[in-house]
Amino acid sequence: MKLVKALSTSILWRGLYFLSVMLLNILVARHFQSDGSGKIYYIINILAFFLLLISFCLEAPMGYYLSQKKLNESQLSMLALMWSLFVMIPAYVAVYFFSTASDIPFEPAVFRLLATLFLLGNLLISFFIALFYVKMEFKGPNLLLVAVNLILILLVPNNGLVQQYISNETYIQLYFGGFLAQGVLLAFAFNRKYVRFSQISRIPLDVLKPFFSFALITVVTNSMTFLMYRIDYWFVHKYCSASDLGNYIQACKLQQLFFILPSILAAVVFPMTASGRKEEMNAKMQVLSRGLIAAYLMVCLLLAATGYWLFPFVFGNTFTNMYLPFVLLIPAILSYSVVHLLAAYFGGKKVLNVNFWGNVITLVLIVAGDILVIPSFGIKGAAVVSSAGYICYMCYMLYAHSKTYHSKFSDFLIVRKADVQSLYSLIVKP
Repeated sequence: MKLVKALSTSILWRGLYFLSVMLLNILVARHFQSDGSGKIYYIINILAFFLLLISFCLEAPMGYYLSQKKLNESQLSMLALMWSLFVMIPAYVAVYFFSTASDIPFEPAVFRLLATLFLLGNLLISFFIALFYVKMEFKGPNLLLVAVNLILILLVPNNGLVQQYISNETYIQLYFGGFLAQGVLLAFAFNRKYVRFSQISRIPLDVLKPFFSFALITVVTNSMTFLMYRIDYWFVHKYCSASDLGNYIQACKLQQLFFILPSILAAVVFPMTASGRKEEMNAKMQVLSRGLIAAYLMVCLLLAATGYWLFPFVFGNTFTNMYLPFVLLIPAILSYSVVHLLAAYFGGKKVLNVNFWGNVITLVLIVAGDILVIPSFGIKGAAVVSSAGYICYMCYMLYAHSKTYHSKFSDFLIVRKADVQSLYSLIVKP
């Protein structure tokens, strides 16, 4: 698939999915308010980190080896299914012991159920969505994800009719069950379309070692990335109120909405770079980066001007404290949008040490800053530390790129006159 078509198709269908996620998030936040939704998303944060570890980030080498045609769809599908099922055995044991921890806001039995639904569902989602995207197929898998989200949106117990049948406790279980439903649907759809029993064979031993070496480096790097932009949740949970935690998480989730477009673009940059189109992607990635910076700066300034009134109107009157943290996170939004593209590009080239050391430096800065700042300045301090860390991360990645390609920081950050026409030709023009 040509780059232009891949980008436009990915933006359309992944954008539709993320729109459904955003709407679901708003309804959950309004219904459960800042303290209740903060508890839900805090637990999801803990489980998401655990998921990253047990998945071993196999979706990265799966995507790479499928794009290189070193392994076929049937081999990788069987690996995804077998890994998902077998890894849940030790995972459940860990969840069982963790369920009695003092900071878990659910009964142990309920937490074990929620964790199982979340982990197994997201294992399947991570693996099979990656395989779909390598095949440059965006419409079908995202429609399946959207369908489940729409059902969850309709079932939010925020009116008398739904409340007759679904309590808050039941809805939380349905919410987590939605992850498993999405994972099963994706696995079924991929296997029905691409898997052939005649092509199922053992993965050669000479492939297994580099395959899992790739995964090991990726899981270490992604773990640090995860901690880099979510470890402040733990510090805020420890030093701030439940309401402040809910406000801060919602400000961060709003920030992460800005990462949707870069992640969509990165999902195209990675496989195309991995398939050998390095020079082409390098040039076009710089145009995309400058375009993102310009567009996001305008949107962020608009939200900075209106957010004080807009955020409580959208999320509910318990979210009056999310405005200032969001404004302080704007530098993080601009910086990490550039990092998304660079990380995908270096990943596609299998130059994983750049992402690794960028994460190490940034994580150390953020943890040290959180320890020093959050106890005194709360969620405002957490936002400042995050922005400072992301700026450092971006500078390191740009420096690493300049050493190979002799590029300048301005090549990624400063808009040029020709960029409007270039972006039009890249994204719109057939």
